[in-house]
Amino acid sequence: MTEVDDFELATRLERVSEYDWTAPLREDWSLWGPAGGYIAALALRAAGEATAFPRPASMTCHFLRPGRFAPAELHVESLRSGRRSELLRVDLRQDGKTLLTSMVWAVPESVPGLVHDVTRLEGLPDPEHLPTLEELYPDQREHPFFQRFGHRPLKGMPNEGEAPRDPELTGFFRFSPKARADSAFVDSARILLLLDTFGWLAQYPAHPKDNPSPWVAPNIDYHYRFLRPSHHADWLHMRVRAPITEAGLMATDGEIRDAQGYLLATGSSQLMCLPRAGQ
Repeated sequence: MTEVDDFELATRLERVSEYDWTAPLREDWSLWGPAGGYIAALALRAAGEATAFPRPASMTCHFLRPGRFAPAELHVESLRSGRRSELLRVDLRQDGKTLLTSMVWAVPESVPGLVHDVTRLEGLPDPEHLPTLEELYPDQREHPFFQRFGHRPLKGMPNEGEAPRDPELTGFFRFSPKARADSAFVDSARILLLLDTFGWLAQYPAHPKDNPSPWVAPNIDYHYRFLRPSHHADWLHMRVRAPITEAGLMATDGEIRDAQGYLLATGSSQLMCLPRAGQ
């Protein structure tokens, strides 16, 4: 890959004023259109540029309308700022219309408080010793978007003729050519991209005969919780489920861990099923 494909470079913003930035919605980071996780990543990065706090604690996104491959404007407003946290609103706009509005809580690197963790997942395999996506699916042509990261599936996409199973995908991911970013906000944005993208794909194991699906499912909203910094983790273990889809809505939930099984972040979303163009 070329240097321009690096996630940190691909999400860089240009400052216009104290609380305003601009960035292109790039076609080479697209799925059906500008990817929701990519747009959210730009918003999270804008919040990081605007706050003095070093890392995000949570982010809630509302996707209002699709975008196009052209420059977008980002405006950040600080709604509340204290010694231990700041709440920022980020609006991403094109042509005067808001595509995404989001709320981001920013916090210090560490402060005194209670400490316990019962979430560690024991027994994860070493991702370096797992087969690659190309080795598991040698006859499948990979969408350029998914070439942005190495993928070592555990519970992967269903094969042709496979019986329906639980709507869940798991595996390890490592961004390429650089696995991590120095900024905690940019590094955490890797999580947005993975959970947003694979949330929709998690329904395929329950509907293996519908590939490609006759539906698309744009996000209505997404809520993320960043539980601990992720900048130490080259490999990210993702588990994402689509436990229920009914009446034109689809819910997803996911979690991101490091290779040692420590929980880094969680996310949940609501999507709306729409007929695929041409169906």
